[in-house]
Amino acid sequence: MTVVGCPFMQVALGCWHIAVLLGINAFVLNQSSSMNCYLHGAAPSTYIFLSKGSNYECTNMSSSMLEPMYAIQEVPGKGKGLIATRTIPMGTCILSEEPIIRVPEDASATTVLQASIRKQVEALSAKKRQAFLSMHNIYANDGTPPRLGIIRTNALPFGDSVRESGIFINACRINHACDNNAQKGWNENTKRHTVYAKRDIESDEEITIFYLGILNKRETRQQRLRSKFAFTCACNLCSLPLEQSEAVDKKLEEILKLDELISRDGIMGILSVPLLKLRYVDQQIRRYNELGPNDTGLPRAFYDAAQICIANGDLARARIFVEKAVRGWSVLQGEDSPSVLQYEALLRNLEKHELYGLSKKWKVAVDEVPRGLGGEEWENLLWRREKIRRPGKP
Repeated sequence: MTVVGCPFMQVALGCWHIAVLLGINAFVLNQSSSMNCYLHGAAPSTYIFLSKGSNYECTNMSSSMLEPMYAIQEVPGKGKGLIATRTIPMGTCILSEEPIIRVPEDASATTVLQASIRKQVEALSAKKRQAFLSMHNIYANDGTPPRLGIIRTNALPFGDSVRESGIFINACRINHACDNNAQKGWNENTKRHTVYAKRDIESDEEITIFYLGILNKRETRQQRLRSKFAFTCACNLCSLPLEQSEAVDKKLEEILKLDELISRDGIMGILSVPLLKLRYVDQQIRRYNELGPNDTGLPRAFYDAAQICIANGDLARARIFVEKAVRGWSVLQGEDSPSVLQYEALLRNLEKHELYGLSKKWKVAVDEVPRGLGGEEWENLLWRREKIRRPGKP
């Protein structure tokens, strides 16, 4: 890959239930922060950041508070990137960073916008200004003003409810992979861009995020990355042998098709054919799990299942599904994320959900959970899977 930095785009995944921004980005510290953890004395091309001190803004932190977590280094074929300097456990907050520059999401080249950018850049310290000006610019040869080109190449969106994007000194150095090991996002409560480990990240492994909104099949991903960010992705997922790549593509296309089937007919659909809708979600989650752990779509899918149950009066299953969604969002977004806080509050009173009471077809109290079940027997009960009747048996 040739592009260093992150996409200037809104990353949002929507469904019939709610539009949910899934993703998170980065732990980054600045010179003025009380959390300043820059380790002076490192080589000029290597910047090491430590996670230390009670003012650390991330949740789900590692207990190894004083060990280096990552370094900004040259990555062959990619420019600068973030490299793990120790093992980073799944769910660890890698970055939580305030923007040094803010711009409207569309960032069109207006006189007012360029004046705003110039004013913000001039207000930066010399080190921050140099860090900004050294970022990659894929628009350097098309007449776009240099500072605007850097912003259009690297700016990260704040979120669905905030139509702004920003430049972050460290988060904007994180490179792309379609099989990314970290998840980016904006925490509207803390006004910070965050990055969490989707899985355990090994020492010396590059930390990567996903630049696109939806994980499509390989050909579609490659086209969009070349069009928007001017590079060809060579990540492990894109480099699979043809047969394996086609198998993955088939599952990805099935997930997107199931999303369409789940959302079709909206509330009327989940009231008229709730079992069919639940089957679709069950199948979608199985495909997610086949592709790997902690996909950003998993919490959303569990919440789909919860809403189907709530709308039809089954609070016992709804509680379990919401708990699963909260656990997923905690890993991807942190325990202080708006999604986690919102749905933890819902767990305390599922009857407050706007869909509750529309139907009593599956009416089950929240505490009516069977005991002593496990494994496949429990999953079959949870998902209301019908037993397969074999020929000759009742």
